[in-house]
Amino acid sequence: MDVIVIGGGHNGLTAANYLAMGGLKVCVLEQRHIVGGAAVSEEFHPGFRNSVASFLVSLLRNEVIEELRLSEYGYSATVVETGFYPDSNGDYLLLNGDDLHDRREIARFSNSDFDNLNDFHAVVDKVGAVLSEQWLREPPRLHGGGVSDLLDAVKLGLDIRKLDAEARWRFLQFFLGPPDTIIERWFDSEKVKAMIAASITPGNYASLQQPGASLAMLHHAVGEVAGEKGAWGIVPGGMGTITQAMAKSALDKGVDIRINASVEKIIVESGMVKGVRLLGGEELFAPIVAANTDPNRTFLKLVGKEHLPDAFARDIEGFRQESASLRINLALSGLPDFACLPGTELAEHHRSSMMMVESKDHIEQAYASAKLGIPANPPIIEALIPSTMDDSLTDEPDTHVMSLLCKYMPYELADGEHWDDAKPRVFEQIMDHVQTMVPNIREIVVGHQCLSPLDLERMFGMTRGDICHGKLEPDQLFSARPHPDAAQYSTPVKGLYLCGSGAHPGGGVTGAPGRNAAKKILRSL
Repeated sequence: MDVIVIGGGHNGLTAANYLAMGGLKVCVLEQRHIVGGAAVSEEFHPGFRNSVASFLVSLLRNEVIEELRLSEYGYSATVVETGFYPDSNGDYLLLNGDDLHDRREIARFSNSDFDNLNDFHAVVDKVGAVLSEQWLREPPRLHGGGVSDLLDAVKLGLDIRKLDAEARWRFLQFFLGPPDTIIERWFDSEKVKAMIAASITPGNYASLQQPGASLAMLHHAVGEVAGEKGAWGIVPGGMGTITQAMAKSALDKGVDIRINASVEKIIVESGMVKGVRLLGGEELFAPIVAANTDPNRTFLKLVGKEHLPDAFARDIEGFRQESASLRINLALSGLPDFACLPGTELAEHHRSSMMMVESKDHIEQAYASAKLGIPANPPIIEALIPSTMDDSLTDEPDTHVMSLLCKYMPYELADGEHWDDAKPRVFEQIMDHVQTMVPNIREIVVGHQCLSPLDLERMFGMTRGDICHGKLEPDQLFSARPHPDAAQYSTPVKGLYLCGSGAHPGGGVTGAPGRNAAKKILRSL
């Protein structure tokens, strides 16, 4: 074979498709019993199926969808039109994109924040468009290629010349400034401030006072679903429909996909890749290995420091990986009855993307708690009831599944406590908080799945449970992701390439790192 791809997640499958399209013989090795990585649909309770890890689509590149013909293999997406922001005080915002409705909703908290929100989104759209354009480009080198200055590299990687003077200034604020400064600049009401502040949390783990943490707002502003810019959506059948479509497309191109094939070691001789050794001892050989695993696991565990330059290995040890995420899937016998909008008949808020956040201070307190090794109580919760839009997820009528992404939940717990011991207590704390907003939640829960940061690491191989394979902060992006000597997908080990979210442009179900890495490999040949 020509190429071995380690990891059958969405980026690994994307890379395999493009490599096969380039005429190479490709083998994908997936450690689990099913391909898909964190974009996977599974039954978590008898009769209840869900996207057990990632649960919304937006960032998947149109180029990947079209070039791999994913629609022909079963992929489609439905836009989630509404955003719902309940809190334990009985307040809420329900925004559906209708100007009159949304202005009326926000006017309950502020007379100016509807216009402020529109102005803010206009800036985010401008700056996000610049980011979007460079997602499918190889970042310029920081050294060795005629670019010796970081700012020059940023200028080449991000064509900010397209922005007007004010938008350039705002771009600089997003790139280097703390979220709190931006939020206080744009908004007046505490409710809207909380809503905007919460937008940085899903793929992030940072204080609102941390310079550079605002980039997470932009990373999630470049998406598109069904032609609608900035939209989020669900995939009928769950996120696994995406990766199953990618797998079918790859199989039709002759790609060999092996499941239950956990890679124990990347074989390196004289600084060159020779192949991989599987758990159990089987060895497979190829001159090129594309790793969809995160940088820590790839370099420090699969390759080993003995095969890396000392300085490079030390830098990878310092690459920050943690998103402090805990995922819960709930099997429900009926619909949640929200205290702020009572009723168990299907309504607009049930079909919304939900963010359960108390205030801007709540986010800061959750972060401070997690930094001490204490799971946030109460947590910030991003939620969705996908079965309200896709009845294929449950076997019985009028039953539902609910996804919860809970932040911030540290990988390392205080006082040496182990997550396997702490998880039942933390789950009950989370449910206690949800019950303040959904009084009937415990009455309708018939089963659940709770994945701690440790569980995410075990199940999906993500170091420290980091759903983005590395923090999305300025010194870990573009020409420095995950290191200047590996930011162009090739690495110091000849024949070893990165094709996962630990490479440019970073986390999320995008397909961009996989596509970019495959293009790089094909160019190198």
